Amino acid sequence: MKNRIKYNPTIGQNILIATLSIVIIVLLFTSALYYAVFSNRTESLIESQSREINKQIVLNYENYINSVIETANFIQFSSLGMDIATNYNKLQDIFTFNSSIKKDVVSIYLFDFYGNKILGDNLNNTYYKTILEEEWFIEAKNEMNISHFSAPHSNSLALQSNENVIFLSRTVDYIDRSRKRRGILLIELNFKALKDLADKTNLGEGGHILILNDKDQLIYLSNNSENVPFSKSFEIAVKNLLGGVKANIDSIQYFININTLIHTRWRIVTVNNVNDISLARKEMILMMFVIFVGSLTLTTVISVYIAKRITSPLNKLKDSMFRLESGDFNTKVEVKGQKEVVRLSKSFNSMIDEIRTLMDRVVEEQREKRSNELRALQNQINPHFLYNTLDSIVWLAENHRSQDVITTVIALARFFRISISSGATTIPVRDEISHIENYLTIQKIRYVDKFKYTIDIARDVYDIKVMKLILQPIVENAIYHGIGDDMELIDIKAYKDDNFLYFEIENTGYGITPERIEEIYKMLNGAQIKQSVGMRNVYQRIKLYYGEKADIKIQSELDEKTQIKIIIPLDIMEKK
Repeated sequence: MKNRIKYNPTIGQNILIATLSIVIIVLLFTSALYYAVFSNRTESLIESQSREINKQIVLNYENYINSVIETANFIQFSSLGMDIATNYNKLQDIFTFNSSIKKDVVSIYLFDFYGNKILGDNLNNTYYKTILEEEWFIEAKNEMNISHFSAPHSNSLALQSNENVIFLSRTVDYIDRSRKRRGILLIELNFKALKDLADKTNLGEGGHILILNDKDQLIYLSNNSENVPFSKSFEIAVKNLLGGVKANIDSIQYFININTLIHTRWRIVTVNNVNDISLARKEMILMMFVIFVGSLTLTTVISVYIAKRITSPLNKLKDSMFRLESGDFNTKVEVKGQKEVVRLSKSFNSMIDEIRTLMDRVVEEQREKRSNELRALQNQINPHFLYNTLDSIVWLAENHRSQDVITTVIALARFFRISISSGATTIPVRDEISHIENYLTIQKIRYVDKFKYTIDIARDVYDIKVMKLILQPIVENAIYHGIGDDMELIDIKAYKDDNFLYFEIENTGYGITPERIEEIYKMLNGAQIKQSVGMRNVYQRIKLYYGEKADIKIQSELDEKTQIKIIIPLDIMEKK
């Protein structure tokens, strides 16, 4: 106990530790909550802003594409009802007019399905020779009534143009010599228009726009400088067909949005640099750490000051409590300081007085309770045996066996004289053996010599005092369960070994099955089984009087014998 007092932390230390723990928990919880909210809000802001930028870029491109498609629709509807054979000049003027008023339109052509030019500007014959093999021509011919946008071309079909262009091709109907025919309308778009739309958007340092076709081929890259992580963003775009994803490319945070452009088979990819926001989050973590350390330092200083002021009287009270814990119920404490501590010390002193009174009362009550329990258990044994013995005496008298009546009455008188034993709880082993001899004398007369018995008592146990009436219930069970057609033999032994006193009661007979032995053990430990009441009575009494070391063991061989061993610890007996 002295070591415990020496190494236990003081009350001041406990208060300080508790205060700091609460502050740390509150700070950690607040910081974690703030960081979680801030992070979620930041992530949500990054995603929403990136999606909004992507949405705006997509909208710009879609407006541009819609304007081109409207031009194609206008040309088609303007040409309805005009026969090329009779209205060639008018139709040619429509084509020329629309290509001239649209800055992003380079040229407009109408081809038949054999690749022959019907309407439009002069052709570049070098490129015109391969027109039937061009992908835009084949797609428009195979998939009618659908607008097809091609990848950028380095050269225009127009004779006077060297610009990079994109082809819009679709099937249209036209009239030639009063016959309705089907051809392919081609509008060449200046690729610079796509670049101008991309240049209007600020995606941060290294941010860029990718446009991919349905075959994952790059159609357009908005920023082709060395600082643009084009290859990695392209890989991510190929793996993720649609949606948004956050990626770390070359230690820089980007948010990549992928969307489709209507009327095309293109996907537009916006790669937005969000590294500044991520850096701001790291700065916020550092700031939170500084605030945490500062708050913890200030709290420590304040807590130490407060702890010293309030813990001096509490330490005195603590020392008194330790003395009380060690068993010193005469300890008292007198402290000065706060009213609450003074009141606590007075209550502590009152509590000590009350505990001392209650302990004395409890000890006396427990002593009386155990005495009553032992007395009640012992009183359970005698009545049943007395009734049977009196019946036997009446039966002997009726049969004129006067000598047996005399022997039985004398043995019964000696039996009850030892049972009563002036109210003592314990008797010497010699008296317990004498008691059981009287009992066996009565039972031999009652059962007309149906059993024999032997008693073997070690000389060094004769004067050892044991709880009385612990053998008779066991011997009674041996007689009751062992008597059969053959003569039963009962052996009773008493000896000591390894600081234990042993009583062995062994009888010949039917024996006990392992299942039945298990049931008896359960009964001894409290199971509600009506049989073997006498053995349970003995078991409860020795446990109550001698403690957990006392025990009863059962061994049996079927159709051979059964042995009951009562085990009593000698060290407990010496203290009684």
